[in-house]
Amino acid sequence: MFEFILLLGVLGLAAYAYRRFGRSSLGGGGGMTAPAPVRAAARRLGYRVQPNGHITQSIHTPELCIAALATAFSQMDKREHLPEGVIAASLEKRLNVEAREAGDLAMLGTWLVTQSGGASPAFQLLAKRLKQLDHGPDFDKLMRVLGHITAAGSKGMASAPQADALGALASIFRTA
Repeated sequence: MFEFILLLGVLGLAAYAYRRFGRSSLGGGGGMTAPAPVRAAARRLGYRVQPNGHITQSIHTPELCIAALATAFSQMDKREHLPEGVIAASLEKRLNVEAREAGDLAMLGTWLVTQSGGASPAFQLLAKRLKQLDHGPDFDKLMRVLGHITAAGSKGMASAPQADALGALASIFRTA
């Protein structure tokens, strides 16, 4: 009888360890299957994919949401590819973060946009998430980052998809 109870205890401990450590959201078999640099950036920023929800619902800071929105916005401009580091430089300046954190935000933002099905669907989801996170105070920071990206893009003018995205953003934040 004692051996049976001991066996059940060992099996219970193994099941607990598997659920706790084996399916970690930053490795293991769990939610975040990303390249090592993206996982490292996520770890430094404290980002963890939450189970049973869309990946954008795991975003816990407005800064990360703004970085992902900036990436999605820049990817909508098919005519022009931004030089490397423009998004990170804009985030560093407009969000008052250090260069390494801005690079991590830009890298993780790119991964979030890719995982959300592309620039247009990601922009909608991320705008809604940003509104949930802060109800508007970081809207000015977002608009400054997007303005910087627009100025660096197609001759300083928003492309048609970018203009549509700005309209959708205005309706989400009810500032139109």
